[in-house]
Amino acid sequence: MSMFRPLLKRHLKPWTGRLYQALFLLAVSFTVQAEIFASPVLNEAEKLIDITPARAKEITQSYLSARKLVADAKEISASRENAENTIRTPNTTVMALQILARAKLALKDSHGALNTIDEAAALALRYGLDYAHLQSRIIKTDIVWTLFADPEKITPDLKALQQDIQKNGLSDESRQALRYQLTMLQGNIASLSGQQEQADTFFTKAGNYATASTVLPEMFIQYRITVGEHNLRHQRLNRALYDLLAAYWSAIESNNLVLLAKCNRLLATVFYQRQALDRAIEHLLQAADFYDNYSNSIILPQVLKQMGDIYNQQGKYNLALVHYFNVLDAENSDSNIEEVINLRLDLANTYIQLYNYPLAEQYLNRAHNLLTFTELPRQQAKSVLLDADLAYHLGRYTNAIARATEALKAGQKYADSHIQIRAHALLADSYEQTKDFQQAYEHSKRYDQLLMQKKDTLLSISEDDFTQQKTFIEKSLHYQNQQDKLTETRAELHKYQNTLMTLFVLSSLLLFFALRKSSVNHRLKKELSALYEDHYTHPRSGLRNLRLLNLKLPGSLERSSANYEQWQTGELINEPLHDRLRFIMIDLPFLRNMYLNGGYKAGLELESEFGAFIKPKIIKPARLYHISDALFLYVEPNTNPDKEPEQIFYKIRGWINEFKTEKNIDKSIRAGIADYPFLPRAYTAINDKELIDILLMASHMARDISLEYGGSQWVCLKAIKNAPAASFAGDNIRAACRDAIEKGLIKILSSRKNGDEIKKFTLSE
Repeated sequence: MSMFRPLLKRHLKPWTGRLYQALFLLAVSFTVQAEIFASPVLNEAEKLIDITPARAKEITQSYLSARKLVADAKEISASRENAENTIRTPNTTVMALQILARAKLALKDSHGALNTIDEAAALALRYGLDYAHLQSRIIKTDIVWTLFADPEKITPDLKALQQDIQKNGLSDESRQALRYQLTMLQGNIASLSGQQEQADTFFTKAGNYATASTVLPEMFIQYRITVGEHNLRHQRLNRALYDLLAAYWSAIESNNLVLLAKCNRLLATVFYQRQALDRAIEHLLQAADFYDNYSNSIILPQVLKQMGDIYNQQGKYNLALVHYFNVLDAENSDSNIEEVINLRLDLANTYIQLYNYPLAEQYLNRAHNLLTFTELPRQQAKSVLLDADLAYHLGRYTNAIARATEALKAGQKYADSHIQIRAHALLADSYEQTKDFQQAYEHSKRYDQLLMQKKDTLLSISEDDFTQQKTFIEKSLHYQNQQDKLTETRAELHKYQNTLMTLFVLSSLLLFFALRKSSVNHRLKKELSALYEDHYTHPRSGLRNLRLLNLKLPGSLERSSANYEQWQTGELINEPLHDRLRFIMIDLPFLRNMYLNGGYKAGLELESEFGAFIKPKIIKPARLYHISDALFLYVEPNTNPDKEPEQIFYKIRGWINEFKTEKNIDKSIRAGIADYPFLPRAYTAINDKELIDILLMASHMARDISLEYGGSQWVCLKAIKNAPAASFAGDNIRAACRDAIEKGLIKILSSRKNGDEIKKFTLSE
């Protein structure tokens, strides 16, 4: 896939995120909003700060150098026609300098960032831009905090800003916007300083402004992201999930892809900490697809590294290696040494799991060499632990015990439960191999204790949900108790009444409620069935529609792939032939042409007639989907892999020939055919969407043949037995198939019986 191409930029240190999560909110007043819409170049540069700061810096510097600073309103009016490309106002100049300062900070040019933001503040002061001046001071305060993380350095600035915002002769809108920005900055600082309750207070105060109906959607999204990061930082995962999901859906509604990608990254972290690894991968894939569109993205390696860690934890070590190596390709001389060491330690750990001890030792030695030049105690402990793990697998149990003991001490010193758990496990196994069963028992016992503590911690993550559920249950029980007491009281009142009358009334009531419940259930079932049919049925033909195909096909292919993997690994004795599927994409031009030749009503009637005719022909487990106006997908089990594809074509064409209608139609059809699994030796390499693309490609080829030679035509694309999965690993399956056809990895079978002719025709497109 293209997202795995070599990358050039380094990882950013964690502190860089402190600046980005607050400063995006700065352009909120009416004045600055107007400037943003008037300066699309600067707007684009601001969006690139997080993703490619070097590009943002380049755009901003080009903007400043290519335009002349003009403050005179008359001169601006005289240059109105070419103003966008030739001049810049003091306001846009200050904005450009603010963006440039943030880009320099992201590129670790701290001195340049401070000088640039000072220049912006001075320029705003010179031209009397009170709002821009105060905004520049807020940005500088955030930069100072990001660089030094020292509250004493910024406390005087924060107090001065509060006073100046109050005293300055700003409009109410501008003053409110600046207060919001300052409050968000204070909340962020409090959160990063561990002052959780104080941060909550600041964010709640800022939320009254950010959630107002008059603000831009971007502000609301960024506010939710910032609060979500705060809750995630303090392990309040349920709250973080709520905030980030609110931001996620708002970003989708407003089509803000930059913030949507950021939401995906943070949601992946939430799900990762909840150990919902598959959900985490889903969000990371969405984020990676976005960041892969930017060359030299500094965030894509972080996303790939996180994906590699998850695949490693899931035991998918080869996938983990693919992602780790793509991160490795992104390293350069500016790379963060801590991340460089972590990557090599992860590679060593992965190779140990794959029993490739020479490569594991090679990457471990590289990590040791780098650690000699740094003071990173946690990474040092992790490397010692991997030394012990490698020694154990190589049968050097005495060395494994010594190194694991050293790692255990480091884990206890830094309260790292993960290192302690792994160290105790290695010590237990190593002592067992050396016949020291007492020591093995002691470490095994301690291992179990730490593991239980870790599980308790994971369970406590859902404590809020449990508390809410507990409260709800308590209220339900209380209500039920009151209801029981009321029933008992009524029973006592009626106890002295006529027994027969009571029994009659009770029996009548029970019968009434039973009949009513039965009637309601029957009605609801009918409504549900009708809704299901309406939702998953094509409105004109009455056949299964594209929604049902999208719902059923991925699961069906996943089950087939799982059965084949079990057979390949020996878990199943016999080959699961019923899981082989044959797909045929059918194009019926007469349905499409009827609308053009006979009119809308005639087209509707023909589709309805055809749907009623073809439905009885489909015998389970075969399935037929009406996926567009004249396009159908037929699926049936292919228990005989050697069966000629033309057999299914003739069956379909026979059905079409049997279709009787009063309308004058040409019953020619075009069909694309393919089998699943498409690759005989890589069952999971082609997913459902890629298979549909292959079928569409084959159907299009059949259409071209039909247009050239007339009549009904079919084309079947069939991969050779030893076709490698790597040839189909890109994100453009059509291009991959064309390359495979050119290389002879895919055979073309067709009604023309001349595969080479069709191959040349296809490759010439």
